[in-house]
Amino acid sequence: MTSTFENLVENESLSQAERLAFIDFRLRYLGEIARSDLIDEFKIGQATASNDLKRYKVLRPENTDRNNTSRTTIAMDSSFSPLIGLNVHTALNFILHGFCRNELLTRPSYLPAGSIDALMTTDTLQEENVVAITRAIHSQSGIQCCYLSSSSENHDERLLFPTAIFVDRGHWYFRAYDRNTKAESCGFKNFKMARIKSAIQLPRDKPAFHECMSQDEAWHTLLPLQLAIHSECQNKSSLAKEFGFVDGKKTLVCKAAFAYIVKKSWHIDVGDGGNSFYHFTLENSESLRQIKCADNLFR
Repeated sequence: MTSTFENLVENESLSQAERLAFIDFRLRYLGEIARSDLIDEFKIGQATASNDLKRYKVLRPENTDRNNTSRTTIAMDSSFSPLIGLNVHTALNFILHGFCRNELLTRPSYLPAGSIDALMTTDTLQEENVVAITRAIHSQSGIQCCYLSSSSENHDERLLFPTAIFVDRGHWYFRAYDRNTKAESCGFKNFKMARIKSAIQLPRDKPAFHECMSQDEAWHTLLPLQLAIHSECQNKSSLAKEFGFVDGKKTLVCKAAFAYIVKKSWHIDVGDGGNSFYHFTLENSESLRQIKCADNLFR
């Protein structure tokens, strides 16, 4: 039976409960954990780390097995039952920002405060699909994925090699190489996690060299977006204050892989003739058009 972190603290010390929760998280979302992972994360000794792994085995005997070759504890998917309930958005935050027990505890705020819960966003994430992606990134392997694209009629199964995750305003994405049957459609692309219909990890399918993250030019290229308040904007002064513009100008620097998403979320007119609602104008569009990996900015 899955319990809460508070329930775990009632039976274990707070420090050990935190480490047990970390083990549970690593097994679920990365598929494995080594004793060294505990030592590095919590600055504990080898004996303490070994005892934590043994204690986890007592609490969840069907969850793990030992890989003697890699000297790691691995998740047994067929019988895995999480030790504590962990929201998928929280797990992704752990991957992005690092593990934090405060995310597992319910604490009163210091001042009257509130938040728009991640569960209230349009993103509805299925844990098993997210797990397939995060484990594939960790093990550098592929996934078989059925993805409901908004820009393509291709809703068939795809063979993807995920390389990274990222978030924009509560919406989670992953970057992957799409090994498409049509050569012109192959390449590194962004995929929205909420649009995944199904995803299965393929541990034995490994990317070719050109499908690895090191070869993703758009991920490693930074673009300077020189912005100005759009001429048709009616509230120039309030926008300048809100977005930190000085004399009506601001330069954003982002990965080329993020450029299209930034354009949409910031309502940037890149001069492509589209009829839309804009906040800002891209002033260096001509020079950016000369950069091959920036082409998605002008789609």
